[in-house]
Amino acid sequence: MSGCWVLAKTASSEQEIKRSRFLCTLWPIQSLAEGQQIIRQQKQQHPQAAHVCSAMLLPAGATGQPQAFSDDGEPSGTAGKPMLAVLQGSGMVGLCATVVRYYGGIQLGTGGLVRAYSDAVRQALTLAQREFIPIRHQATLSMPYAVFEAIQRLWQNRWLIDQQEFDQQVRLTVRIAQSDQQEFEQQFMQTILRLKEPQATLMWHNPSEQDS
Repeated sequence: MSGCWVLAKTASSEQEIKRSRFLCTLWPIQSLAEGQQIIRQQKQQHPQAAHVCSAMLLPAGATGQPQAFSDDGEPSGTAGKPMLAVLQGSGMVGLCATVVRYYGGIQLGTGGLVRAYSDAVRQALTLAQREFIPIRHQATLSMPYAVFEAIQRLWQNRWLIDQQEFDQQVRLTVRIAQSDQQEFEQQFMQTILRLKEPQATLMWHNPSEQDS
C-alpha cells in the first residue's frame, strides 16, 4: 500500500550534557506555519533558555518535501541542520523537532554541539509512536439519494468526506485510499446499474489539484 509514516502524537525526552539541559520535543505538523507557531510557543514557555533550536520536515507534496531548520544563536550548522538530518533518517514526514537548551556554563565545542542536538532528537524518536497514512485520491460524486445510501453502507468506514451537499441530489467530495480506487469505482458503477440511476457521476481529481 502506498503512503507515508507520520508521528502519531508528541514525544519528548531530556538529557544533560556538561551541565547543559537539552529538552527535545517532536510534534506532528501539516504546514510550515504550524511548525513556526510551535517554535514561538516554545520560546514563550522557556524564556530563560539559551536557545530553542528546531527542524521541520513537512509532508511530501508535488514539489517534494519542504524543510526548514534554525540554529537559534548556536554556531552555524551545529544544531538545526544536524537535527534535520536525524528527522530525514527517521522514515517519517510531517514533524517538527524543537530542542530547548538551558546553558550549564561549559562550552561543548562545535563537534559536541552537533552530537548533543543530534542525540536529543534520536532519543525522542525512540519514544515516538508512528502511524501509517495511505495516499488518498480525491473524487467528486453527484448521485440520487438511493445511490448515496447504498454506497454509504459499503464505504462509510473507508472513505473520508471533505464536503457534502444535500439538495435534489447528493454531492460529495471524498478521499479514497489509492489501493481502493479501482474497487470503489467498480462498486459505484455497479450500484448505478443495479438501481438504474444514470444521473449519478464520479469524477477523480488530478493529484496536483489536491491538498497535500
